[in-house]
Amino acid sequence: MAKPNHLGTISLLTAAAGFSVMEATRYIGFLAHPGWGIVQSGFEAGMVGGLADWFAVSALFRPIPSQRFRIPHTNLLVEKRETLSKGIVDMVQNRWLGPETLSEHLGRLSASRFILEHLATPSARAQVVEAIRDLLGRLAGSLDTPSIAGFLERALRDQLADLELGPSVGQWLETRVLAGDTAGLWDFLASSLTHSAEQGDFDRPIRNMLEQAMAHYKGKGLWERIKGTAGELFFDYEEVTGTLSHAFAKSLHGIQRDSIHPLRGKLDEQLLEFARRLRQDDPEACATLDAFQRRMLEHAELAPILTRILTRLQETLKQELADPDAHLNHLLDQVLDNLIDELKQEPDTQAHLDGWVRRTILDLVQRNHGVIGEMVAGSLAKLSDDDLVAQIEGQVGSDLQYIRLNGAVVGSIVGILLAGIKFITTK
Repeated sequence: MAKPNHLGTISLLTAAAGFSVMEATRYIGFLAHPGWGIVQSGFEAGMVGGLADWFAVSALFRPIPSQRFRIPHTNLLVEKRETLSKGIVDMVQNRWLGPETLSEHLGRLSASRFILEHLATPSARAQVVEAIRDLLGRLAGSLDTPSIAGFLERALRDQLADLELGPSVGQWLETRVLAGDTAGLWDFLASSLTHSAEQGDFDRPIRNMLEQAMAHYKGKGLWERIKGTAGELFFDYEEVTGTLSHAFAKSLHGIQRDSIHPLRGKLDEQLLEFARRLRQDDPEACATLDAFQRRMLEHAELAPILTRILTRLQETLKQELADPDAHLNHLLDQVLDNLIDELKQEPDTQAHLDGWVRRTILDLVQRNHGVIGEMVAGSLAKLSDDDLVAQIEGQVGSDLQYIRLNGAVVGSIVGILLAGIKFITTK
């Protein structure tokens, strides 16, 4: 708010005092020369001019002489408040901050330069890092929710379902077998295969093998066909299939329980051969692995495993975020440094960022341009009449005092000129 001055009041009092002194002295016969009448006319005209401008300026801000008995067309800011508010809203929204004006100013805006200059100060960098740490803290707080574990399970299954693992798995299996490190592998595979056997997944392949074997035997000759046909009358495929499937599952259980089971060595040999075929991208071996991969994904319980992983990750993040000297904070500083350096060294990135910021701001302004007027109108509506008058008078009141001063000075000059002309013409 500008510091108030009293030039208008001083000029009015000066003119009034001068007129009073001249009137009194001439009344008592002192300064009786007609030339002094010119000076008196100057003071008189200055007093009238100053008084008129005092009325004009005062009429803007308050009722004259009082609120109860006031002269019409005074207290104009309050009386014309609605019209004044609409004018201010229109001026700010459509002229000062119109889309064309904003577009012109936005064309000179460089968001990248502002960001680089802002992040050059340690305090600004610390605020950015703190904001990132706060965001990570909020993220860590929701990591153990079932929805996130469910999403990751679905995403992991989708990715693994289409992932070609043949040569990679073959190389890994061969390395593990040659290193004698297959105990955990056999435990895992035996568990999965046992589950498949118990679910009856091998019943159809076993029955097909039995039927193929019987057909092969009957195809050897007439006698074999007769014996095979007679044998089928007493041969129960379902019972034999179930027995073989049960025996297969039992063998797998035995392999899983016994770390030195003889079959493990033979299976190691078969697994080594299978691994080498996978490594060589053998179509048949890769197809077998794909089928096993689909079965494993169908039966594997990934959600509990992912939940435990996410819980541990949550605890780790909380510990890292709670320690200002933790590795995570240094990593965030390093990442921010790298981003700043890349932005400094890549003019195309700066131009892209600047253009995106300009387009985004301009689009927001054009689609929500009325919000500017709503903000201005809302701010004006919150002000009482006294506050509105006080704010406007505080900003321009001191300058309006010069209008009152000019009224007194100009009035005095005009009064002197008129009196002088009259004195000359009547002499």
